[in-house]
Parts: sequence; structure tokens; C-alpha cells
Amino acid sequence: MSKRLAIDIGYGDTKVCIASDKYLKFPTAISKQAESQADFAKPHGHIYNGIRYNVGKTASMDAVTTRGFDFLVKYSPLLAFHAFGEDIQGAELVTGLSIVNWNERQRYFDALSKIVVDDKVVIPSKIILLAQGQGVMNLYKGNATGLVCVVDIGYNTFDFLVFENGKPRADLSFATKQGTNKIITDLQSLIQKRYNFELSEQDVKSVFEKKEMQIYGDRIDLSDHISSQLDFYTDFVINEIKSKRLDIVKQANKVIFAGGGAYYLQGKRVPGNTVFTDKPYEFANVRGYYGHQ
Repeated sequence: MSKRLAIDIGYGDTKVCIASDKYLKFPTAISKQAESQADFAKPHGHIYNGIRYNVGKTASMDAVTTRGFDFLVKYSPLLAFHAFGEDIQGAELVTGLSIVNWNERQRYFDALSKIVVDDKVVIPSKIILLAQGQGVMNLYKGNATGLVCVVDIGYNTFDFLVFENGKPRADLSFATKQGTNKIITDLQSLIQKRYNFELSEQDVKSVFEKKEMQIYGDRIDLSDHISSQLDFYTDFVINEIKSKRLDIVKQANKVIFAGGGAYYLQGKRVPGNTVFTDKPYEFANVRGYYGHQ
């Protein structure tokens, strides 16, 4: 049997899983390395399409914007190689895609079918592509009879998937490009306008997590602004669900919240049949991908 690798390439972070209890993440950040004045350090990063790139945390400072689907198609091979290296060769690779982009899934599938990085060619033995949220359902161990809804709140997309007796109901599911990046880009604009300080989205994510930043060594507290935006966003999520699928939510056995955005819904006024997936919430999909039958 082929070894199995699972990867969830999000627009904020890439999550990987190599065993049921072994998973990690790194920023979905890519930047082109600038030419150095003197070559006195050992080269790092990866060569992809003839260009040397920084990937992950080292690329955060000047990372390219990651919200477009074209970015995902272009750089998914590089991110997958950064995650697994040559272990991809002959492996069964399980991954997912938001239903926002489901009609273009063949492009994503093709991009991962043959990976050429650092002059190495690695080819998975098989690629399994699932809809984002199916991993969450795979991980769910509760009662799956009747209707079960999965609310997967990612960085770029907000997916609402419906399952009936464990089977997907595509006709009742929907997704929007209204992920938690709304909070980050708002914070990015505020920092630029109020403090005349330009930061990449990846760096603003770090500011968001710390709720503060430093300028010339001075600590700037942004907790009030961030809390206000979080309240606005969580209200938006609940209202979006109610306006589009209130009838389904009322009939559902369970409504499962997952993804990195699920943390912000804790303690909020969510539907009475709500449960949260196992923590860490952001790894629910990739762990479910890994365990897919």
C-alpha cells in the first residue's frame, strides 16, 4: 500500500498531516529571493520554474498576495514540495479545495500531478481531491444521521457544506470568499493609514495574533480595534448562515464549526445544535483528509 500524505493549502497557512497524530502548519507565504551583493552564505529556499523562492516563515516579510486561485494553481507544487520533499514520490496525496473553485478543480489536480522543484521530479501515485469541509466530516465521530452541516471558516473562504446520512448534498451547500482575511485586510489598511506603515498580509497576521506591533521600538496596542472587527465578523458569519440556510440549520442534527475562524465563534450566540470539531480547529480538514476512506 502506498504511503499517504495529506495537505490543506490554505490562503493563510498550509497544513500538513503525515500520520493521524502528526500534523503541522507553516505560512502560505512565497517570495522571490533578491540577488545578493556577495554570495557568502549557503543558498536556501527552493528553485521553482528557474527562480529561487523563499517559502513559509522566511517569506512572510515580502510575500506575494495569496488570495487568488491562480496563486494556488501556480504555487501548490512548490508548497507541497516544501512540506514533504521527495517523500511525495509514489505517495498517495490527499488534498482539498473550496467549492468556490470546484469547477476549476482540474487545474489544481493537474498542477500536483507532477512536481518539479530543485531539479527533482516527484510524482504522486494517486491524488485524492476532496471538497473543503469533507475532511471535517470525516473527522466527526458523532451522530451523522439525518442532516449535518459543516461550517468551515478559512482565511479566504467560508464554506457551508451539508451532508445527509454522511453523504454530501451539493445542492444545499454554498461557499463565499468571505473568510477571515476580511479582518486582516482591514487591519492592514488601518496600519497603513494611521501609522504610514506598509506590512504584508502575512506580517499583519502576526500583528493580529499578538494584538500589537512595534514602531521604532514603541509598542502600539491594537486590541480594541481587533476586538471590534472580530465582533463584526462573527456577526456576519452567523447572519450569512441564517440568511442563506436557516431552514437547513433548523432541521440539522448538528452544525459543526471548524477552521481557523472557528476560534472566534466560541462563546458567541451560535445555533443550539452547534458543536465544534476537535482542537486545533484549523487542522480538522487535513486530519480528515488523511483518514479519508
